[in-house]
Amino acid sequence: MDKYVTAETVSPGHPDKIADLISDYLLTKALENNRTSRVAVETVLTGTKDGGLVMVGGEISEIANISTEDIKKIVYGVLNKTIKTSFEDFNLEKLSIYNELTPQSEEIRAAVEEDEDQGAGDQGIMIGFATNKTKSFMPPTFDMSRNIQKALWELQISDPMLDLDSKVQVTTGGEKAKVVVSTQHKKEIDIQRLNDEVSEIVAKNVNQNFQLDLNPSGSFIKGGPAGDTGLTGRKIVVDSYGPSVPVGGGAFSGKDPSKVDRSAAYAARHLAKNIIFHKLANECLVRVSYAIGKADPYELTINTFDSSNVKDKAIKDFVSKFDMKPGAIIERLDLVNVDYRIHTLFSHFGHPDRTWEKIENI
Repeated sequence: MDKYVTAETVSPGHPDKIADLISDYLLTKALENNRTSRVAVETVLTGTKDGGLVMVGGEISEIANISTEDIKKIVYGVLNKTIKTSFEDFNLEKLSIYNELTPQSEEIRAAVEEDEDQGAGDQGIMIGFATNKTKSFMPPTFDMSRNIQKALWELQISDPMLDLDSKVQVTTGGEKAKVVVSTQHKKEIDIQRLNDEVSEIVAKNVNQNFQLDLNPSGSFIKGGPAGDTGLTGRKIVVDSYGPSVPVGGGAFSGKDPSKVDRSAAYAARHLAKNIIFHKLANECLVRVSYAIGKADPYELTINTFDSSNVKDKAIKDFVSKFDMKPGAIIERLDLVNVDYRIHTLFSHFGHPDRTWEKIENI
């Protein structure tokens, strides 16, 4: 029986990604204002009968010094990059923007005092993964989907007949790859031309014969937050490795690096990738868990799926060189100086310019 694998990615113009972007723009602004800012921000966007709504909520340190005017500026800045066409129920000229941010809990602040043994900002489970099957060390089917989505995004930006919401789904394991592309467009578009252009993109990024299903609903004119509500953190599988790899459950966007949902997930990827790069194994999953206020992980498990090239002790010794305490992670990956505005696009992993993708000389 064929073993099918399916993976999906979405464009920066997808409503959930727009919400992630707004949250991460606010996070970056807060860290620029004060590197010790504590931020846990979520954004919701939805169409309304009055022209649309954007609400920013969550917890943030007062020292972050984020004003309602800052929020409005960031919201409009992101929307102008991710939406070409306004609709009656989500119109950039009629939008209502609400600031519902509140101060961070004093109990959480006390749990993550900055020192060498800085405690975790919450309990949770984080996953890191890497494989030697692709140059990006990412799962192959997910890598195909993401590469198609990147090229499609460039087409969406440049083609005046295309809008900016899209999704790409790739299924491998059969005689042909099955590729589903839904991309927002103007009513007047030449569908055959679009099919030809998308087919060319797919052919460059899928290494086998394929079947393309373009806009299976027939048309995709109304998209973005006018078509669906967007919410921060709702694309955690797209943000990670696709559905062939488990997720811990915590979202990344809108969270400062004291939140191990983000920082420990980055550190787990960093460790997994280095295990693969140094040829200790061909595939690796790292699982790490924490308790709020505690620095040492409660679990650090390495699974190489019987692909190890060395004895278990060699892997254990290698892993011991990566301090997985939150404070050490933040320092090693320089997470207070990261521009988080770009990291929520096309997965948080597999991009060589990220600090958690660097190779250590060990």
